Amino acid sequence: MAFVIQWTGPLGPAITQRDSPVESLACATEMLEKGYTDAVIVDLAENGKAYAPADFARFFLDTGK
Repeated sequence: MAFVIQWTGPLGPAITQRDSPVESLACATEMLEKGYTDAVIVDLAENGKAYAPADFARFFLDTGK
């Protein structure tokens, strides 16, 4: 499963890709911690549905599911 992480940095929009939900959330969280804005995780398997990191954690990493 592949996810795209998008954010806006000092040079404008940027993207990267991660293969797992855990890596994706870590990357998006890191971008926010660095002060970048608009960080979202895009689920390519769901036709490009975008999630804020907090929502992504609830839907993909909820151990109660």
